[in-house]
Amino acid sequence: MEELIEKLVKVFGPSSREDKVKNLIKEELKKCECEISIDKFGNLIAHIPQNGPKLMLASHLDTIGFIITDVDKNGLIRFTSIGGLRTSFLLGSRVLFENGILGTIYYDDRENLWEPKEFKIEKYFIDIGAKSKKDALNLVSIGMEGIFYPQFFLNGDRIISPSLDDRSGCAVLVELLKNVKKKSLKYDLYAVFTVQEEVGVKGARTSTYEITPDFGIAVDVTTAGDFLDPHINALELGKGPAIKVMDGGMITNTDLRNELVNIARKNNIPYQLEVITGGTTDAFAMQITKEGVKTAAISIPTRYVHTQGELADINDIKNTVALLKNFIEK
Repeated sequence: MEELIEKLVKVFGPSSREDKVKNLIKEELKKCECEISIDKFGNLIAHIPQNGPKLMLASHLDTIGFIITDVDKNGLIRFTSIGGLRTSFLLGSRVLFENGILGTIYYDDRENLWEPKEFKIEKYFIDIGAKSKKDALNLVSIGMEGIFYPQFFLNGDRIISPSLDDRSGCAVLVELLKNVKKKSLKYDLYAVFTVQEEVGVKGARTSTYEITPDFGIAVDVTTAGDFLDPHINALELGKGPAIKVMDGGMITNTDLRNELVNIARKNNIPYQLEVITGGTTDAFAMQITKEGVKTAAISIPTRYVHTQGELADINDIKNTVALLKNFIEK
């Protein structure tokens, strides 16, 4: 699992540029008992046909990122966000462009160069070491995307890396598909690796509309509150996957949520309950597609979401696989 997550987080793939991640996942699933397809919008769908109601699992391929809007006369790159960049955390971060060019983010505050007082996206720039605008435009171009430099570090059970949102969720679905036994399935199973979640849960909208599942479960990360005292929420690293009750976009289906809780208890899988008031996941789009879908969500507790140093516990990720496997098998 650790090796799979490392491979996934190191692949370039901001919203709308997920092809390389899809190629890696297709390679990982070559020996899986599933039919692989890519729909018109770009979602990667792994289908294991079986008698029974349709169950759609979803994890998103894309990450937050950067897109170049201008280059000034000094060769400094102006940019805006792809998805929800947390501007107060950007100073000093490193950006990798798809062509391999690396840059450092700094801030244009002439009165407070050492300690900026504000954090407005339009005042940030990326320095790639160019000497002029012409020099920079030989290396990058307007509209080129970038990501946080993908450095992976494993410290015991703890992973520190950008893009754990949601490559850790993708790893869960890959590992699940590798280990599930078709003859044991009680659902007609669709595992969807969605695109463009970070810019409006778009891939989940289109794929749910096409599949029309009876049930849906999204796998994503959520903010762990255990790095502050008192905690900002009840979620802790290493205490198990979080079965979502509510987030900023949805309240999960009570029956499906209770079934996940009962399965966790029956199989001695540690779990937590998630109640947050901000953000949402692919589950939101799944729940309100067409006439509606009974939808739940399982979240991987993660510190410092949407920064260069997201931090999660590998055991929570592995237990998410165990919970889903017990849910979908007889």
